[in-house]
Amino acid sequence: MIMPPTIVSRLAMAIADDVPVECGDGRTAIDADSVRLDALLGGDASAGGWRLWTNRPCLVTTRRFAAMPRFADAALESACRGWPVFVRPSGGTTVAHRPGTLNASHLQSWRGDGDDAIRRFRIFCEHLAASICSIGVRACLGRVDGSHCDGRFNLVSAGRKLAGTASLVRRKGDYIGLLCHASIWAEGDVAADVKAIECFEAALELDTSYSENVHATLEQRYMSAFANAGT
Repeated sequence: MIMPPTIVSRLAMAIADDVPVECGDGRTAIDADSVRLDALLGGDASAGGWRLWTNRPCLVTTRRFAAMPRFADAALESACRGWPVFVRPSGGTTVAHRPGTLNASHLQSWRGDGDDAIRRFRIFCEHLAASICSIGVRACLGRVDGSHCDGRFNLVSAGRKLAGTASLVRRKGDYIGLLCHASIWAEGDVAADVKAIECFEAALELDTSYSENVHATLEQRYMSAFANAGT
């Protein structure tokens, strides 16, 4: 079987075929979402819509973890292992970024209250699941026991987590701004990602343990689907 040039590029085309994939560089790539959300709420309509991007290897954690007493030491130890740590404004726990992970961000704003945010976030997640299905991998939304940063809007294929999702809601005047985000494992070494997350969170003295077997890349699921189709 001949694989596409990259699973990242194929998935990106399925999500938003007119949006180029940015190659990010650490904190700047992560902070760009918040910068665009502020611009959108400031009246710049061009800041809305899709942003597709990859990043160099790093861990991205939350402000809650960054406030823990051992954070500075844990982040330094992680950086020495090749996984620098950055902090994001949205919730959840720790995730891994690298070139084989496609980050899909979507920004929108509307006039009113924030009650509609969860419906809009679900639409975002369902669009990603449909995009994954369109390239030959069945996907749905749900929790996966034993996965890192688990949540009910995970992207899941055959019981294995392909991506975590998160959202951030901001208000400015009468307007609500919504940032939706997913980090989708397209290709590469999931086990190394999970290990990096475990080591960092253990250094924070968190009692966490994840199973690499409940995580998968799109490439793994794509090859599995092809193999099953041939039997």
